[in-house]
Amino acid sequence: MSLNAVALTPIIPIVFAFALPMLSIVFKGNRKVVEGYALVGTGLTLLTSVLLFLKVYSSSAPLVYSFGGWRAPVGIIYEVDRLGALMAIVTTFLMFLITIYSYRYIEEGLEWYYTLYLGLEAGLLGVFLTGDAFNLFVMIEVTSIAAYALVMFYRNRWRALSAGLRYAFIGAVGTTIYFIALAIIYYAFGTLNMANMSALLHGMTFQVVGSPYASLVKASAVALALAVWAFLIKAAIVPNHFWLPDAHPAAPTPVSAVLSGLVVNAGVYAVMRFIFTIYRGTVPGVIHALSVVLMVVGAASALLGAVLMVVQRDVKRLIAYSTIMHMGYIVMAIGVGSQLALEAAIFHTVNHAIAKALLFLSVGIFIRMAGSRDIARLAGLGRKAPAAMVPLAVSALSLVGIPPFNVFFSKLLLFDALSQRSYVLALVLVVSSVIALTSYMRVLYEVWLGEGGEMREGGRKAGASMTAVCVFLAIVCVALGIAAPYVVAHYIHPAASQAVNYTAYVKAALSGVLKA
Repeated sequence: MSLNAVALTPIIPIVFAFALPMLSIVFKGNRKVVEGYALVGTGLTLLTSVLLFLKVYSSSAPLVYSFGGWRAPVGIIYEVDRLGALMAIVTTFLMFLITIYSYRYIEEGLEWYYTLYLGLEAGLLGVFLTGDAFNLFVMIEVTSIAAYALVMFYRNRWRALSAGLRYAFIGAVGTTIYFIALAIIYYAFGTLNMANMSALLHGMTFQVVGSPYASLVKASAVALALAVWAFLIKAAIVPNHFWLPDAHPAAPTPVSAVLSGLVVNAGVYAVMRFIFTIYRGTVPGVIHALSVVLMVVGAASALLGAVLMVVQRDVKRLIAYSTIMHMGYIVMAIGVGSQLALEAAIFHTVNHAIAKALLFLSVGIFIRMAGSRDIARLAGLGRKAPAAMVPLAVSALSLVGIPPFNVFFSKLLLFDALSQRSYVLALVLVVSSVIALTSYMRVLYEVWLGEGGEMREGGRKAGASMTAVCVFLAIVCVALGIAAPYVVAHYIHPAASQAVNYTAYVKAALSGVLKA
């Protein structure tokens, strides 16, 4: 396999996105053609990510692709380690399945929906694969702009426009803050290449920029504070969480699944990359202070998200607050800073992405039937669509941590990692999970056993493709739970081990373009 797969993985969806509007004009917006085109685009992207994943996991060092043949730090490089490859394959896997689901759910403007959708996928993949801090900024912007537009997809609805504009405003603030952080980093380091930054911090030799331009401790204190703040906005962490509960209800349900399962991952991934790969073992005073802040805001997010789930009548807002809670768990683990905590954070990121996407997609079937997001209006619909009810139950029970589903095992790993640092953090995990359990049980009770809910006049039942996607993801949740020890040993632990191995990361970048 050629290392061109490193570059092709994000390039395929962006090329497909740009070409789709023209193709739609040629075929006069034929829905089947548009859907087939989107399936080919996301399918090819999934294929290249699988090949890349296999290549990275069989390699002892990260893979490097230099654009235009310009080596780091002069040119922009993609540097893919096992963490980046793992995040990429989870993203492309879910995006492909949600593409299948979307065809029956999106009734108008399918060509514009998939144009934005493919652009968002390209941005996310760029975030996970890049080895350049400025290119990370560009890819976050690509992801964000597509996400803003998708939230406002129902442009004739005031709620969608209001939520999308609010999301866009806070998102723009976040990327501006990160841009300021980049200016400070460049002033002190003289480079924005991540491997070069890590080399300077660890006293390693690097070509072109071999010594810092200013105090790295002072610059890092300010730059890290700004950069992490910006990333936590993207991850919807308290106190920067308020955009998410409005954005989810306003967006089409497949978009909600992407936002909650995948887009928020960009923020926590960026924090992992900076803390564990670039800054690992350096500027201890700065990292210690940052770790304390991460544990505090993570705990606040977990508790606030769980409590606010209880009072929601809108089922999508309830699920949105669940996302804030789970992102809080991940940020707490990052704050703990041990390799075990990183493994727990990575495993929970993967499990949450799959289970949360399933939860949104399965509940979306009932929202479509009832024509409402009000939990009371969904009462009893589960008995009319049992094939969708089972995946809904699987996803809800998984997210609260019921064995043998996948999230139970990542929560178990989180509990172990958090308790090694502080039993208070472990208690936050347990208490918030119990509170969330009451909320999910209320939803399951109403949808399955409730009375009074009914399909709207002319209400639409789920297409076979929508139900099939949900059933398949439910099977994945069960399979990941059963195989959890194997998954952790063969995929999660290697990803965490390589992410903290800054020496290998720097040496791979120094080697330039690796030959397959």
